[in-house]
Amino acid sequence: MSRDPRVRLEQLRFLYNIQLHHLRQTEHWIRVAEERVAEATSREPPPPQWGYSHARGDKPPTVHAWDCGMSGPKKPLTREQARRALTIDQIPPCVYCTPDRDLGVLE
Repeated sequence: MSRDPRVRLEQLRFLYNIQLHHLRQTEHWIRVAEERVAEATSREPPPPQWGYSHARGDKPPTVHAWDCGMSGPKKPLTREQARRALTIDQIPPCVYCTPDRDLGVLE
């Protein structure tokens, strides 16, 4: 290795330019991957917001927010189906996630 500081500086600038090139290439790959993820995500249907849990043992069927952890397996419902289940079908709401409040269905 040369002891001349100018040579060392030139070597470091060369290394910097190579690393900068690699960084730009990696940034390009990230942008391409993000575009592919965005495209794939845009084709997926949105997750349901509401669900219906079937009766289990002594527990009656109930309407839940989809992300409620107290429901167990549930059938997905649209907003309109959940409102109908609560009002017309008289299926009780979950007391933990209170979907009746979020759906604007008050007794």
